Amino acid sequence: GVRTEIWRRYSGRRRFFVKRERAEGYLSEIARSVFCLCPLGWAPWSPRIVESVALGCVPVIIADDIRLPFPDAVPWPEISLTVAERDVGRLGRILSHVAATNLSAIQRNLWRDSNRRSLLFNVPLRHGDATWQVLRALAGHRRRTPVSSS
Repeated sequence: GVRTEIWRRYSGRRRFFVKRERAEGYLSEIARSVFCLCPLGWAPWSPRIVESVALGCVPVIIADDIRLPFPDAVPWPEISLTVAERDVGRLGRILSHVAATNLSAIQRNLWRDSNRRSLLFNVPLRHGDATWQVLRALAGHRRRTPVSSS
């Protein structure tokens, strides 16, 4: 799979920090990184994407069939990169190109409060935050679900 291919190609390479398991210092490593690889895991989504956004690391989504959270509220193309699974072998070149061309725009968008708010939970509830987005999605689902007359 994609994770195995990433491990095979990039573990031990100077510009890549690749671990098989969540290592101690995981969150601080994300906070120090420019790009965070987010391959598809065991679910149709990845918590690493939100962790990356929260810590200011550009998520590099490597998951052809992923369902990104709150697509109506989060402008994913503006705050992340999407790399097709078949292009994992070109990852170094792709990231170098982005770093040289539009990284600063992506990072600026990533830190924009309106983009981050939709992915982060707040206490108390804040208009537009992740709790708000979940409730909005559930309300939309309820409106689309036919009511049985049994």
